[in-house]
Amino acid sequence: MNEKKELSMSERISWALGQATGRQFITALVSTYILIFMTDVFGVPAAAAGVIMTAATVWDAINDPIMGGLADRTKSRWGTYRPYLLLIPLPLSIVSVLLFAAPDLSTTGKIVYAAVLYICYGMLVTAIEIPYYAILPTMSRNEMERNDVISLATFIASIMILIVTSFTTNFVNVIGGDNPAKGYMVLVAIGAILMCITSWIAFAKCKERHTVDMTHEEHVFKSAGKLLKVKEMYPMIAFWCVGCILFQIIMSSSVFYCMYYLMNPGLIATYMLVISISGMVGVMVLMPILLRKVKGSMKKAVTFTQVIACVCYLILFFVGGKSIPALYILTFIACMFSTMTNAFRPMTVFGMTDYVYKTTGEQLNGTISAIGGFSYKCGTAISNAILAGVLAATGYIANAIGQEPEAVLIGINSVRFLVPLAASVLYIIFIQFYPEKKMQELTANSEKAN
Repeated sequence: MNEKKELSMSERISWALGQATGRQFITALVSTYILIFMTDVFGVPAAAAGVIMTAATVWDAINDPIMGGLADRTKSRWGTYRPYLLLIPLPLSIVSVLLFAAPDLSTTGKIVYAAVLYICYGMLVTAIEIPYYAILPTMSRNEMERNDVISLATFIASIMILIVTSFTTNFVNVIGGDNPAKGYMVLVAIGAILMCITSWIAFAKCKERHTVDMTHEEHVFKSAGKLLKVKEMYPMIAFWCVGCILFQIIMSSSVFYCMYYLMNPGLIATYMLVISISGMVGVMVLMPILLRKVKGSMKKAVTFTQVIACVCYLILFFVGGKSIPALYILTFIACMFSTMTNAFRPMTVFGMTDYVYKTTGEQLNGTISAIGGFSYKCGTAISNAILAGVLAATGYIANAIGQEPEAVLIGINSVRFLVPLAASVLYIIFIQFYPEKKMQELTANSEKAN
């Protein structure tokens, strides 16, 4: 396959920076620290925090397809998806800062405040994430070219994740002092400024080349209905969701693992640095080599990486708390392979976008991106709900380092290693339904026709 390259270097860099710098900075901060912020800083009960995240996911099930359909139907002098890159960053920045404000309220007031802000945050993330993913297939039909851009964005995102996860606790302690909420707010404000700048650059530089006018009279849910007639979508939705659970549970549980299971908050920065660097090595060094070895096969790549991760997680469950060097080494190996899910997800989302277009003639970029985004948020909510549920069920006491009940310690250790193990197994199962062979046949037939 020798498709023409369509993207200029400035477009590649602009899309990757807009997708992966400030927005990923905020996403990493929220996904990794929002639960411990709610429980240990703001004072929201763990069970209530879990309910908030579950409720937000239920709303996303309604909101995301609507947003995807609206994005597909947008008509403006700026294009179909580009307007959202201009309009959404500022309100998302404001809501993100307020999410970490921690005002002095009653327990009920705190729950309501956290719920409203968290749901608004999720809606605004949807409003910018869907257009970001939907616009790339309109910029280029060249799959290899898109994958190169995704790899660049994933590398940049890995740097953002490294910065956020490794230095947040120290930053909050230095800037916030006795008021950690202040430290969180300053940090998220930095990410917000970065997000606005890079999103506006992406708006200015990215060009929509391949668009199809949607029927505006057609209800947005009809587009989702058409999409769900493609039977291959169902296992892929599960695949995207499980991949997010796999990544998010690693990030959110690691903070609790260091603080309460290892009883050493000072290890958080180093441990998160190990996770972040291993992810960068995996995506930028190992994944290109692996994809060449398996000739681009997602099925083979996912299976290989997750089998290795499963073995490491099983060993870590038993020995992770007994030897810090072993914990670091095995975690590095496990995350080097398991965090490739961050690249596998957009690659398969774009693959399914092409597959749906070639099999149905429908260009549903926004709707597919919405379903992929919903799967991601669903996975985030499930992972946080699992952690919050286990903490609530086992009698977790906020800030009681060294005094937690034994059941809490067992629960944290299980969530940190056994949940990722189970998620990796499911990830392997669901990727087997990816229509890889059919996609190759469709591409070959298309080339013959031309």
